[in-house]
Amino acid sequence: MAQINARSETILEKPAFKESSERRRCLIPADGFYEWRRSPNTKQPFHFGMKDDSLFAFAGIWDRWTSTEGQIIESCAILTTTPNELLKDVHDRMPVILHPNHYHAWLTAPGLL
Repeated sequence: MAQINARSETILEKPAFKESSERRRCLIPADGFYEWRRSPNTKQPFHFGMKDDSLFAFAGIWDRWTSTEGQIIESCAILTTTPNELLKDVHDRMPVILHPNHYHAWLTAPGLL
């Protein structure tokens, strides 16, 4: 797995993500993220975060794999989904942001997708 994002809607269908989504879930802490609104001539960044600037976590998956050179590489991907009301005018995707009450379930519950 060398991609930075994984579509939550199709993650179980993609061979690169299937096993990780079932067995190697993680929380990716953040204090904000950027999405870019594209227009024909520009890309404008928009920063999103919590109103109180607190930390939060993205739903993630991780993997350990061996490169063609034999190097062991650990990587992760952030799950994405359709945008909520705050983001829909900026971008057609957004990261899956987990409420703290759902961290444990994301990490441990099989079939949560």
